[in-house]
Amino acid sequence: MEQKKTMKARKWSVLIAVVLIVTMLAGCGSAAQAEFVAPNGSYSIMMDETWSAEDMYDDSILAIFSKDETRGIVVMQFPKEGFEDYYSGIDDIKMAVELTFDMNSVTGADAPASVPGMSNVCADTSSVVMEGQTEECYTVYGETDYAYYSILYMAKKVTDKRLEKFHTVCASFSEKASGAE
Repeated sequence: MEQKKTMKARKWSVLIAVVLIVTMLAGCGSAAQAEFVAPNGSYSIMMDETWSAEDMYDDSILAIFSKDETRGIVVMQFPKEGFEDYYSGIDDIKMAVELTFDMNSVTGADAPASVPGMSNVCADTSSVVMEGQTEECYTVYGETDYAYYSILYMAKKVTDKRLEKFHTVCASFSEKASGAE
């Protein structure tokens, strides 16, 4: 009788261990990561492989959207060389992005802890009307020796959990521009 109890206890222990391992490997539903590269090949970010890129007809813009298209990330690159007459710093880039996306209620926000290779990193929150729907927007700005960047995250609601995930996307930023070396 004691041997049956011991065998039953072992089976339960093994079953519980398997369930715990499967749960840990599932990563709370997180998908595998994929590298999304700008059409001009000069920079990339990592995001869930379930997201997909959309052609913005400008090879310096990378736009990716969630499977259900309720969330999006748009990275815009503004090369420095040859464009000094159009913009000379982050403030000029912020103004251009705010006008492009018709941003309202722009407020300063905490920037991500890390955007590799970027300096002068700052962030704003705002609201944006896209296709007749009001979206919340969190935008990160920064610069490298080669270019200025804006990285926008848009969703119906930008929650703390989504913002945390977006910060990991920002931390995956990698510039490969030929002028960046």
